[in-house]
Amino acid sequence: MIKIHRIITVTTLLAVCGFMMIVWAHDKPEPPLTPASTDSVRAVKLRLTFASGDAANVTQVEGGTIKVEKDGSKLAITPYIREQGKVELRVFQAVQREGKEVMEAADTLLVDQSLTKLNRGNLQFSVQVLDLNKRLPAEILAAAGGTCCARTCSGALICAACVCTDCGTCAVFPWCECAP
Repeated sequence: MIKIHRIITVTTLLAVCGFMMIVWAHDKPEPPLTPASTDSVRAVKLRLTFASGDAANVTQVEGGTIKVEKDGSKLAITPYIREQGKVELRVFQAVQREGKEVMEAADTLLVDQSLTKLNRGNLQFSVQVLDLNKRLPAEILAAAGGTCCARTCSGALICAACVCTDCGTCAVFPWCECAP
């Protein structure tokens, strides 16, 4: 009889403690979001200067794709921010295989604020890092999504999140900064 009484008492105490824990957990307010806990995405701003003298300021999120087309040549460039003010650019070039156009790895460049030449087919231009310290809220990127395209005055088509040329501008995101 004493054993049964102890089992009932222990079970009751455990149930009361569990109920109190549930009530206590629901009463606790959620901690406020701080800048450290907010998701953000890094972006890089590059300047592409073509052999014709045309230039474009291009902003793309890290790991996103910058597309450049001119006179039938097509490149896809993916920026990755590295240490000491450098950006790794993975360059892919369009090639014809079995009647289909495919992107093939062409080069990997490490660029900084000095001019670095990139010559692939009919596309000859220099790349320069303008800004690699952009941090963008992930919510803005998810809401806007996609890329846009603008042409240089000599006809090169450039697609990214933000493209600023002398002959055209496009911006998917509100943070795009183009000179008037």
